[in-house]
Order: sequence, then structure tokens, then C-alpha cells
Amino acid sequence: MQRHSQLPVVKPVDTSRIILEGKSATLECHFDALPEAVVFWKKTCSPNCSSNSDISNTGNHFISENVHQGWSKLTFHSTQKNDTGMYYCIVVVSSGHSQSCGTFLWVRRPRPVSFLNMSESIKNKIITVEGFLLLICAIGPSLFLLFKKRWENERLLQAKKKAGEEENLYEGLNLDDCSMYEDISRGLQATYQDIGNVKVIDLQLEKPEKP
Repeated sequence: MQRHSQLPVVKPVDTSRIILEGKSATLECHFDALPEAVVFWKKTCSPNCSSNSDISNTGNHFISENVHQGWSKLTFHSTQKNDTGMYYCIVVVSSGHSQSCGTFLWVRRPRPVSFLNMSESIKNKIITVEGFLLLICAIGPSLFLLFKKRWENERLLQAKKKAGEEENLYEGLNLDDCSMYEDISRGLQATYQDIGNVKVIDLQLEKPEKP
């Protein structure tokens, strides 16, 4: 078979690409073909968009190629939502043409930036602190009741111990000593009186009758 009748061979390409809206993107196509080959790109999309269309160096698209080295690139300067679709690289020679299996370009909108844009390490630390606080809230009341009960038991034990010590003071004492001890413990009042305040009362004794 003569060389001019050979069909171009298009090498495998990426099956899909995901890019954020507004970012640049490049689709590549590598092939083996004669120097007189012509390369162009075609886009097909789902039924809810425009019909199949050939892509040229206009607007947002730019095609660069080097047939001698066997490559072609389709570049998007700033991707838009309507750029989503399947892209084929087609290599044409006089004897026919070949095309790639197609690369699906999915242009999606960027996710909204969260109010608290924190790294994963900081998020993990916050989750750890929250777990520790939840643990304290779970066992805190139980520990409080436990220490409260222990404190009440200690107070009751001290009261019993004090009462037992007071009872032991009376052991080994007779009744007279106990009464004296009670008088001393309660505090005796002064048992004397001021002599100046004592009033002398004259007592007249009856004289005995004479027989």
C-alpha cells in the first residue's frame, strides 16, 4: 500500500476533564499522519444544547497544531458553562479521516467559599475539643453527685466521732464527779456576796419564862 493512501492514526486521549468555570483548559490530541494532513476539532453535546459544531480559532477557543510532530491542542482561555461537552480531534487526509474517541469537558461552577475557611488540621482540633466538652458534660453531673455524697458522709462521720468523744468524758467518773464536771462545764456563778450589801437583821430571842 502506498504511503499517500494510509489513513491517519489517532492515539488515545483523556476520556474526561473537569475544570472550574473561568479557568483555562487544554485538550491534547496526538496522531500519526502524512504532512499534508489537516486537523480540526468538533464539539458535540447533550440534546439540551446547541447542535454539533466545528471549532475554529475564534472567541474563547484557540487551536494549535504541528502535523510534522503529530500533535494538536485545543485551548480555552476562560472556560464557560456552555463549553461543557464532548470534543473530538479529527485528522483528515486525501484518502480519508480518523478521529479520537473523544474527551468530555465538564465545566462546573466553583463551590461557594465557606464563612470560616479553615484547614483540615484546625477542623480536627475543633472536633477534638468538642468531643472533650461533650464528655465532661456527660460525666460531670455524676462526678459532682459522687463528691457531694462523699462530703456528706465525711460530715456525718465527724459528727458521730465528736459525739463519741463527748460520751467518753463521763466514763470512770462517779455521780459526785459528774455533777461537779457538769457545773464546771456550764460555768459556776459567783457564790459569794458583797459583805457591804448584807443587811444585818436583829433577831430578838424570846426569853424563857420563869418557873
